Amino acid sequence: MSFNTPWIKGIGHLAIIIDDLEKGKWFFGEVLQSSFYMYKGEQIMVEMGSSVFVAKLSKDAVDKTRQVGQFGKQVLDHYGFQAESPSQVDAFCQRMQSFQLEIVREPHDRSDGRAFYFRDPFGNLVEYFWYNRKKDHE
Repeated sequence: MSFNTPWIKGIGHLAIIIDDLEKGKWFFGEVLQSSFYMYKGEQIMVEMGSSVFVAKLSKDAVDKTRQVGQFGKQVLDHYGFQAESPSQVDAFCQRMQSFQLEIVREPHDRSDGRAFYFRDPFGNLVEYFWYNRKKDHE
């Protein structure tokens, strides 16, 4: 089943708050090996397909009064990156371990594919997953 609405074409961007731009450049550039550009010299912009992932300091937040959700916790549950294969999930987990990033849940098979969870250097929970689209049609 695909997302279908006349109002929304897709996710345009996702913005997270980080505490250190240099640490952000390290994470996106060296750890994730992604290219990025700096917006106004203060926001890290990573193009991912037709979407943009934004990492910025709290002083640049759109709504500075609501950095925490109603339950006193981070508003965002987690964000995820998609792998091309199940073996890539395992290899990427090893890469994250080599950078001493916290692995929250080791690679595991699940009904819709394979995944693992880790924390980015800012404390956000990140899912890295391979989605088995064939399961949708069985």
